[in-house]
Amino acid sequence: MINIFQHTNRYRMRSPDAVVSQIEHLYREYDVKTLKFADEMFVLNERHYLPICEGLAKLPFADELNIWCYARVDTVKPDTLTLLRKAGIRWFCLGIESGSDHVRDGAKKAFDDRDIRDAVKSIQKAGINVIGNFIFGLPDDTMESMRATLDLAKSLECEYSNFYAAQGYPGSPLFDATDPKDLPDCWAGYSQHSYECRPLPTATLTSSEVLRFRDDAFHEYF
Repeated sequence: MINIFQHTNRYRMRSPDAVVSQIEHLYREYDVKTLKFADEMFVLNERHYLPICEGLAKLPFADELNIWCYARVDTVKPDTLTLLRKAGIRWFCLGIESGSDHVRDGAKKAFDDRDIRDAVKSIQKAGINVIGNFIFGLPDDTMESMRATLDLAKSLECEYSNFYAAQGYPGSPLFDATDPKDLPDCWAGYSQHSYECRPLPTATLTSSEVLRFRDDAFHEYF
């Protein structure tokens, strides 16, 4: 979790050989075939994830694996997708977040709608399913920009989509930039689907308006 400690972005990586060895152990000893890589940025450092995938692809049971990993639109490279699929990766969870260029710029996402559509299509073409992650209530969001996000999600036709409300989690820049009175007053308030869920307000939207839109968006989409 890259923001678990404030004011640092240091993290440790396990060696590719260790990752492959553990997956082989889980398969042979416990018949485990479905796995999730919890690394929020798995498809980022090619010197790390490509050797893992090369090692997995060589396993005699690679075609039985069902792996879910996280990726970013701007780090997906079409020429690596065939290897990723051979390694047993069947699901990419993509952080798309917003359907508004302006809102994405505020969240420091350097890609546009065409990049998003191209990435989703190339991933699906490689035989990998896409989970789209979308966020409502980012700092620059309005009712119109949240509607654009929902419209984009519907048009992409991902195999699945997650809808979240923006939160100022402790340790994140949003937490530091938020007036304390707008933060949850209990830990349950940070939980996306709890009764106490309290997302961030924006300049034009209250916390409850963001939450209501998020919930209604789920029903409209599915």
